[in-house]
Order: sequence, then C-alpha cells, then structure tokens
Amino acid sequence: MQFKINFTRRLTRVIKISSSILIIFVVLLLSGFTEFESDNLYSYQWGLKNNGNFLVDKSILKISHNPVYFNKLINDTMFYDDKNALVYLYSSGLAYNSLFAKEGFDINWEEGYKRFKNTSGGRDVVVAIIDTGVDINHYELADSIWVNVDEIPGNGIDDDHNGYIDDVNGYNFNKKNNIVLPEVETEVHGTHAAGIIASKHNNSGIRGIAYDEHVKIMPLKVLDANESGYMSAVIEAINYAKANGANICNLSLGAYTYDANIDKAIRDNPEMLFVVSAGNGQEYIGYSLDERDVYPAKLEYDNIITVSNASFDGNRYESANYGSYVDVFAPGTLILSTTPNNGFAYLTGTSMAAPFVSAVCAMIYSKFPYIPITSYKKIIINSSTPVSSLMGINKSYGMVNVSDAIKIASTFGGGR
Repeated sequence: MQFKINFTRRLTRVIKISSSILIIFVVLLLSGFTEFESDNLYSYQWGLKNNGNFLVDKSILKISHNPVYFNKLINDTMFYDDKNALVYLYSSGLAYNSLFAKEGFDINWEEGYKRFKNTSGGRDVVVAIIDTGVDINHYELADSIWVNVDEIPGNGIDDDHNGYIDDVNGYNFNKKNNIVLPEVETEVHGTHAAGIIASKHNNSGIRGIAYDEHVKIMPLKVLDANESGYMSAVIEAINYAKANGANICNLSLGAYTYDANIDKAIRDNPEMLFVVSAGNGQEYIGYSLDERDVYPAKLEYDNIITVSNASFDGNRYESANYGSYVDVFAPGTLILSTTPNNGFAYLTGTSMAAPFVSAVCAMIYSKFPYIPITSYKKIIINSSTPVSSLMGINKSYGMVNVSDAIKIASTFGGGR
C-alpha cells in the first residue's frame, strides 16, 4: 500500500531574493560581519552566525509561490535586534513585532568549520537529497554535485548496469527518468536543502555548512513540483542511494501514516545515516510527536536523527513539531539558501532544519572514518548547545553545535 507524502508544502514559506542584490551596507555596519566578505549573502545566514541582528528587507525581496511568515504589523524593512527587539529601517510610520534575534543562538559554524578544515585527512562523503528536484546547474552547487563516473551521459544506455539509464547525477523516481532538475522555477525545496549543505564558498553568494571537495550532493527526486509524492518512490531512492555510494540521506519529508516498508528500508541499512524532518504540525501549529504521528520522524533507530525547527529568537518555531521523538533542534526559520535559476530564497520549516544536521554529519563522516554511523545520533545529541526554551521538548539539550560535534567526534578511539 502506498502512503502519499504531502505535509512538506503546508508550512514551507518562501521569499525570493534577487541574486543581483547581494548586500546592504547598514546590515554589515550594524551586525558586525567582517569575515567571509566574498560571500555577500553570508550576513543573512543567521543560523551560521547570529550576532543578535537579523534583517528582513521586504523592499528587496520578491514574493514567490508562497508567502513567508511575518507578523501582520511588519512592513517594508525590519531589522531584528536582541537588545531593542526591533530597529526600524527605511520605512515610514510605526511597526511592532514580538520577534527578536538572540545573539549567539546559532550552530557555532565559524569555529566548527575551522576545526573541520584543520583536521587532517578527509574521505569522500555523498549526501543524497531525497526531495524535489535539485538545480544542479546553480552556480553555487555545480561543483558539489555527485557524478556517476561509470555512466556515459546522454547515450540512452545503462552503462553501469545498475538498472537506471543515463543517471549521471542521480535519478527522478517520481517521473521515472534521469531528469533531476526542478520542473518549474517555484519547485525550490530540494535545491534549497542542497544549498544549506554544500553551497560553494567565496562565490559571491551564501556559504554551505559542509562545503568541501570531499562532500557531494546526490539529487534523488521523489516529489513533484507541488512537493507531493509516494513513499514507494522514497524507498526506491533509498535503495538507489545505498547501491550507488551515498552515505547520508536527507529526508525533509514525511507522512502521517506508518509505512512498514520505509521502516524496513531504514532499519535494514544501518551503515547509512538518515536525517529527517520532524514535520510542521497542522494549520501552522506544531504538535508533540508523542501524541500524533509523522513518519519516518517517529522511527527510533540508531541510524536516524529527527530534527525540528528553531527560530532566530531562541525558541521553537510555532509550526515545528516537538517531543521525545525529536533528537535535536537546528535553524529552520527564515533560512536563506539556493533556488532554481541561480536564485536564493528564505524558507521556513523543519525541512530547512534537517539539512543543517545532515551537513554536520557529513563533516564528521569525512574526517573520522573510524566512527560507526550508529554513533552519530549520540554525538549530535551530546554536543548540542543547551537552550532553556528547548529543554524537555527533544532528546538533546537544544541546538545542534557543529564545533562541539566535531570536537566530540575527535575523541573517539581509532583515530589518526
């Protein structure tokens, strides 16, 4: 029996930002970003570095297929500040908002990335994005896309005899072809996830958390342009990922009904890590997974990590699911990442939080080959940053911390 996947679109909200408008002077002036100047959109990535300042400038953002969440009283340009709650810029009249940015509430990425790059060695790691299509031609992603070297492009032959024709960069299990690109420009979900993990550095855009020559993205399209699909396609994609060398599967999707086949696919692949989103509740209100279901988020195996959405104000985002089945929180509110046709967008949802953890796990996998996949969940949980507002609603203390995760990973026996 097939169970349809359809919750991801409900709470994914998007505002599109033109790639030609890369920086606002006042943001840099007030927020204190001085490093990584060659990636001009880095200052918008609060999840990587939260200085207590977060700009949302409606005047330079183009509304796309779904609206992003704003307080109804917000208009024009808003600058969130942890001390004053809101600094009002470039707008007329008055505006008020209860949201604010919390300084230091991030994944401790800058310290973590330095620790990652300073760790000797490195092996290849492939992260399968089991999602909508991925724009493999995006200038931020082109260098990070997995290539099936045993397949000859465009000859209509299954050269590597893996059962799939011309699967040079992955496969489309929704339409049963090798076209992994989005069908329409508004099909942004998979491209956005890929950018969070592996966007190129020093490329006049954003910074991928795990960008490195050893980290590659395998696009496996299972959802259509409406972010809808079937678990049978997900299972086929998992089998493909395993057979073709993927190590981590990012599953920013789910269904409300238990499926024994997806359970089996995850349980029977203990050498693969599955990072899944906790789900976005119903009618914009998150609920406890102890009381209601989302799968595979509620599967409790050592090789699955369930992730929920924290906002830049230091709290669980209102739509994010929570409870004892959630392993950790990660940034998932107004996350800036890549979209088709060299674009960028803010998206909100647990679908955005999961790739943060996939990226951290990819960094660990690359640098510490002696750590079994079944230990990754424990590393992520034990290294999380304590956050009082998140305690008691997930297994960890709070927010994923890339630097501490790598530090703990380095203490495992059997290393260099």
